[in-house]
Amino acid sequence: MPPKFKFTREQVLAAALDLVREKGWSALSTRSLARALGTSARPIYSFFTSMDVLEEALVMASLDLMYACMTRTVTGEPWIDHGIGYVMFASKEGHLFRGCNNEKNISYFKVHGDGIWKKCTDSLAAYPGFAGLTEDEIYRIQLTRWLLCHGLAFQVSNPPPETWNKETIIEVVKAGSLAILNGFKGTFPKESFS
Repeated sequence: MPPKFKFTREQVLAAALDLVREKGWSALSTRSLARALGTSARPIYSFFTSMDVLEEALVMASLDLMYACMTRTVTGEPWIDHGIGYVMFASKEGHLFRGCNNEKNISYFKVHGDGIWKKCTDSLAAYPGFAGLTEDEIYRIQLTRWLLCHGLAFQVSNPPPETWNKETIIEVVKAGSLAILNGFKGTFPKESFS
């Protein structure tokens, strides 16, 4: 009979998440996690076969938190709120955001982040700002706006300058999103909107 552990997989993952939130991704090791749990490494490896598996699960948990931020209503414009939520997540959870985007974890971020991209895109099927646009045109608009938000996210995650507060983030993402949307619409063939 396998040994029974006093921790669940979710508790181990939550402890890893807390550790990274507090001390950064580089502080995560089997030893530091075991210390945080007050146990040996054995329970960790009973749920995660390697630290790579744990780190992938940690990226997925971080992306779940990011998606929750992206789907909060801030302005009432879901497309703009997605961008605001992305930047706000990075501002609030700088260690998680930067860790998900580091050299080792970026492949996990890409794979699991593509699912978030699809969910966000699907949720905007009836978004009035995209009415009359082709899928390719919408993709170009979303990609350009993501580049804006991704750059802002790194800016506010390292730690943010004092001038970057919630109101500033909302203002910059909203203005930038509308500029990108309207700017691209001005370059698309007019028949796109007929």
